[in-house]
Amino acid sequence: MKLFSSLLFLFFAGWMSAQNTPPSVTIASVSADEVAQTITVNYSIEDADSDTFGVWVKIAADGGEFFEVVSNDQLSGDVGDNVIATQGSLTWDYSNFAGNVGDVRFMVVATDYAEVSIADMVAQVDEAQLLAYLTDIIGERHYQAAPDHLEEVRNYIATAFNAAGLSTEDHDFMHANTPMRNVIGRHAGMRDEAVTYLIDGHFDGVPDSPGADDNGSAVAGVLEALRILSQYHFEHSLRFIGFDAEELGLIGSLRYVQNGIKPYEEIAGVLNYEMIGYYDDAPNSQLLPAGFDLLFPDAAQAIIDDEYRGNFITVVGNTASNPLIAAYESAAETYVPDLRVISVAVPGNGSIAPDLRRSDHARFWDGGFQALMLTDGADFRNFNYHTPDDVIETLDFTFMANVVKATLATAAELAIPISAGSAITDLDGLVAVTEHSHDRQWEVKLFPNPGDGLLSVVVTNSDRAFRARLEVYDLSGRELHSSLALFTQGTSGTRLDLRHFAEGSYILVVNTPELSRSTGFVVKR
Repeated sequence: MKLFSSLLFLFFAGWMSAQNTPPSVTIASVSADEVAQTITVNYSIEDADSDTFGVWVKIAADGGEFFEVVSNDQLSGDVGDNVIATQGSLTWDYSNFAGNVGDVRFMVVATDYAEVSIADMVAQVDEAQLLAYLTDIIGERHYQAAPDHLEEVRNYIATAFNAAGLSTEDHDFMHANTPMRNVIGRHAGMRDEAVTYLIDGHFDGVPDSPGADDNGSAVAGVLEALRILSQYHFEHSLRFIGFDAEELGLIGSLRYVQNGIKPYEEIAGVLNYEMIGYYDDAPNSQLLPAGFDLLFPDAAQAIIDDEYRGNFITVVGNTASNPLIAAYESAAETYVPDLRVISVAVPGNGSIAPDLRRSDHARFWDGGFQALMLTDGADFRNFNYHTPDDVIETLDFTFMANVVKATLATAAELAIPISAGSAITDLDGLVAVTEHSHDRQWEVKLFPNPGDGLLSVVVTNSDRAFRARLEVYDLSGRELHSSLALFTQGTSGTRLDLRHFAEGSYILVVNTPELSRSTGFVVKR
């Protein structure tokens, strides 16, 4: 109990240190006009420092898990950029909404355009808190050798996520006839929340090792980034994940990539911690994997010129992740100039360099996502790796804090901090539940099929206009595309540009809250 009490204290203390003061939004009243098919919302904004705001609307039809921004062409009144009003009124024309308006959660968001300082976020990273987390985490964490402490650490991470106000869930799976679970938390973005950046690390360990660096340092890093970033709002979403069963073959991240990513999410970048606490400035304290000098001559030469000192963080990406590598290098240079960064990009999914696939980032490469492994080099630097000597006393907390600072800054830059506040109301009871029943005779046709992937999606026999989500899956069930489209009454269509897809067979699903249609198509060149 003491373990969790100390954790909660750290998070509450972190909240009190937050620097930003976003506007406060209140929804005063909501009314509906079922004939005109409109919802009118009266709201107020309180902000001591501003009387000009950006105001937008988001709606969720899934109980509030995911909110989508409503296009301004469906809105009127005090909405949009440079709204000069602390008492406002806006109207939503829901005539093209697919589904029952009564199921909608309605959010009004306002920004005062104030700059949010990433430097202030970076300054909050605390070596003492990293030590406090790691003191709680350290100890064997293995499903056979130490299942009780493994479960304690799973729960410790979930408690931290909940304490920080994240939407937290368990991602359960079976492996080796044993129930296992990833712990997942979401900090939803205030604008385009589908775009999502991940900060993660695995929490399991190997038998007979307390696992301070591998991978307790990573869990501590995730929790410290979470403690700070959760105090702020961002345009895009952040996910924080503790992966299980990494030591068993990257199993937790494999299962997550296979079936844990939400249909509405666009994973834009993954920052994966894999041992971030070991530092050695002595000459010849850093080894290199076989063939490293051939694949990455510039990185190897930089290490050689510094007499093989283990005094840097290695940023490992693949070539598809080059934009993410550049973002990390830029953030480190700007906010943590004392952190030495050496970056490498492997071709493809890294199969040519197996030593650089030894953590959960590799599963994201396999899935086609940009991902980085942030590592002190594991057994190429830390000779306590997978031994009883992997203890707290061997770690450098200044180095660890600097890695967290650079990672936090990278995530913040990409997710875009914003000074904003919001208020939510439910629309249940405002309109009749049958308001949006649709003719169930509409059908979907695709042209050309087979084709090169540039598809015309045509809906026929619709009795009214409606909005739908277009989802494309491969034959293994993996979702490859998701977007929204508006169809008009009768026959109408939209275009999907899937020319980047490989040749093969796929399935298109046209989804509305009431029903869906699916049809197959073939990409052939």
